[in-house]
Amino acid sequence: MYLVFDVGGTFIKYAWMTGDGEILEKDKVKTPTDPDHTVDDFIRTIQSIYLKYKDKDEIEGIAIDLPGQVDIERGFVYLGGSVHYIRHMYIADMVSNACDGIRVSLENDAKAAALAEVWLGNAKGMKDAVVMVLGTGVGGGVIIDGKVHHGFGMLAGEFSYIPAHLDRARVDSLVCMDQFKTIEEVMTHNIPIASDYMSLAALCYRASVIKGVPRNEVSGELIYKWAAEGDREMNGLLEDMYFEIAKMCLSLYLVVNPEVILLGGGVSSNPLFIEGVKKYIEKLKLLSQIFDDIKIDTCKFNNDSNLYGALYNFKQKFDAV
Repeated sequence: MYLVFDVGGTFIKYAWMTGDGEILEKDKVKTPTDPDHTVDDFIRTIQSIYLKYKDKDEIEGIAIDLPGQVDIERGFVYLGGSVHYIRHMYIADMVSNACDGIRVSLENDAKAAALAEVWLGNAKGMKDAVVMVLGTGVGGGVIIDGKVHHGFGMLAGEFSYIPAHLDRARVDSLVCMDQFKTIEEVMTHNIPIASDYMSLAALCYRASVIKGVPRNEVSGELIYKWAAEGDREMNGLLEDMYFEIAKMCLSLYLVVNPEVILLGGGVSSNPLFIEGVKKYIEKLKLLSQIFDDIKIDTCKFNNDSNLYGALYNFKQKFDAV
């Protein structure tokens, strides 16, 4: 049995899982991310859940995914993304020390989602694949020989930051997006990167401005509802997003030449989403016959994908596959 954690900026989801990926129990607790919280609060949260399960059955390991830059070999986190206090720490060792020395694995959350597809999802049995997850940004993973390719600095698959819609005249006036704290600030400054044109957060922001409603009241489902009711501007926003994603898919196809490119995130659950992306793929394929074999699909997993992927990462790391 395995104890698996999916750490997010709002909640820590956890599951009691078998080695073949069956979820027997799952729940969530609030992530300690208040300004006064520290890594000690985080470790105590993980430890309290471990203590609840340690006498239930033998725990073979703890598998964790979390946001940020993660060195899976050393169990080291350079930056923990929305979990602000996790910086330059050996989180795997810290968790292990608090949990009776049990083996612990770490992986980036979006890369875990990619691993889930390779293990049990729509890339199962494939050696090479690309997974893009469209949410607050555009994360994902590049799979080579069945394993996540992390790259130098653990940044492979951070598609959000790929430059987009940028011309030379603007280069000298660019600002670093890291200085901004909210989606509204980033979008107002029109940062020319992929996440500003492909992410669900960007889509909802633009829709909220057009509709004159608070951004937190806008969702992908609502935008599709408005579009279905004949709202031309909402349909235009969706078409723009499909087009940008299609262009990115063609670029990734040439760089990685994967067997499949999978698209995930909440917005991908609407059947119109993949139809829209494929429509532009077909149009853009006319550029060259080399695109004839490109395959685009949606991810099999959404809400539990990170749990499956975190467990598969553990199994790969400790040769338990």
